[in-house]
Amino acid sequence: MSAQMNDSVEFARLLREHGFRATFGRVALLTALQKAKKPVTVEYVVKNLKGKIDQANAYRAVEALEKKGLVRRIDLGHDHAHYELATGKHHHHLVCDSCGKIADVEIAEQKMERAALRAAREFKSIRTHSLEFFGTCQACTV
Repeated sequence: MSAQMNDSVEFARLLREHGFRATFGRVALLTALQKAKKPVTVEYVVKNLKGKIDQANAYRAVEALEKKGLVRRIDLGHDHAHYELATGKHHHHLVCDSCGKIADVEIAEQKMERAALRAAREFKSIRTHSLEFFGTCQACTV
């Protein structure tokens, strides 16, 4: 079985586990997010799926998948949201203001735990968090 077929089967299982029907469009959307390997817009996904899902259904799907924790919404300081799979290790992003390059960055777990403990002392509840770094990448400074 090919890797892509394995991923499709795994995504179908994941969707059913979270109460969704494993439709062709949802599986294709998750596959496209996985292939992108960086946060992307819904428009990017629709364009790359070439007619497999329309924009309205793609927006509805990512919103529903986000509510169930399968997709993560990322704010990269643009006027639109970016999305990525929420599977795998939690991470944050480095974003180049010049070329738009996006790189993943992991924060040591103990540092995140300390920040979470401080937040828990100051807030009644924490729903989510976001930490993105913006600047100029090495290639753009040359």
